[in-house]
Amino acid sequence: MNVLVIGGGVVGVTTAYYLSQKGMNVTVLEAQEKGGDFGATAGNAGLLSPSDAFAWASPSALKVAIKSLLNSQLGIQYKLHMDPALWGWTASFLSQCRSSKWVQNTDSKFRLAQYSIDNLADLRLATNINFDASDQGIAYASRSPSNLKKLRSHFNFLEDRGLKLELLDRDGLHEKLPLLQASSKTYAGAVFSPNCKTGDSAKFSLELGRWCVENTKCRFVWGASVESFLQKNNKISSVLTSKGEFKADAYVLAAGAHSGILAKQLDIKLPIYPIKGFSITAPLINTKMKPMSGFDDTDKLVSLSIFGDRLRISSSAVFDGFNTSHRQQDFQGILNLAKEILPDVANYSAAKYWAGLRPMTPSSLPILGPSPMQNLYLNVGHGNLGWTLACGTGKIVADLIANEKPRVNISPFLFKAK
Repeated sequence: MNVLVIGGGVVGVTTAYYLSQKGMNVTVLEAQEKGGDFGATAGNAGLLSPSDAFAWASPSALKVAIKSLLNSQLGIQYKLHMDPALWGWTASFLSQCRSSKWVQNTDSKFRLAQYSIDNLADLRLATNINFDASDQGIAYASRSPSNLKKLRSHFNFLEDRGLKLELLDRDGLHEKLPLLQASSKTYAGAVFSPNCKTGDSAKFSLELGRWCVENTKCRFVWGASVESFLQKNNKISSVLTSKGEFKADAYVLAAGAHSGILAKQLDIKLPIYPIKGFSITAPLINTKMKPMSGFDDTDKLVSLSIFGDRLRISSSAVFDGFNTSHRQQDFQGILNLAKEILPDVANYSAAKYWAGLRPMTPSSLPILGPSPMQNLYLNVGHGNLGWTLACGTGKIVADLIANEKPRVNISPFLFKAK
């Protein structure tokens, strides 16, 4: 069977891997040139974190959105402008904000995340690829005892579903993360998730793609941006790209934030809105330091990881359409926090700056499986957890294409036409 995967980021490449493991001939089309910007794959915080599986739509979400209109320093920024797509997406988002929906969506997202991390563990053993992974866990820190108490209560939901957690006081946090400014009284403590991980998703995507090319019937076509689809009898017959025409028996759409734009050409309306995020990557001053736990400042909404010889700091969720422009001041809050808590760890004057888009659905759940087109499958809408969910969703879509039953309940993630 010949399968064409549209999108060479972490979601597309994991889908290609699982398809190739089933003996299929796989072609991956990636719009960027090799070594280019992989969108959200290139600039995320690097956290492999079922502990972040909370659905964004919750009873408190509207209050947060209103605060963001009044305070430009918040990590979440809702830009009030005349964008019909944003208004429609927001209406759907608000419909998901009931407590019952939040529980349902968070439960589904967490179970998918756990399944994905299990699949990633198997993939690492099978391929032995290097993506600067660290198995040191993730600390979710809070700056006040009262907020730490609320944070611990918040995490009870996931702990009740099997997530292992530890509560750290200030000394315990510094013991887990000795690189934090030793004299700092910034944090009251943290909730620590010991089984979570960190890693460079862009390096993972390149290395896994290379492994697939060398060991399976898989090829990558770089710089192949999709221009149009040819259709016949409610099936895709071929895809026209900047690198020519491609035909297959089945097609997978895994193009991140741009999936909605491509789907429109097929009269498929995906409930995806692009959420802009920012990150900084700075070289370490001491490249021989031991691996460090991932870290999340839950009050400032800033996350960081160490990948080999570099520090990644990421923050912000800006609702501003497909605008990826950025100014130096957009990164100032991230930079200030890094200098505050890790002042002697990285060379911030040599930092690289990135802004990109995350494909978010109103429910925070990805959309997986069959589409209204008979031979098109969806692997889209991963939002803030694309890196965490990639192996799980890739395995599910590959199973469906092979007419095998996935090992998780996929009904919450199926496309629902409106």
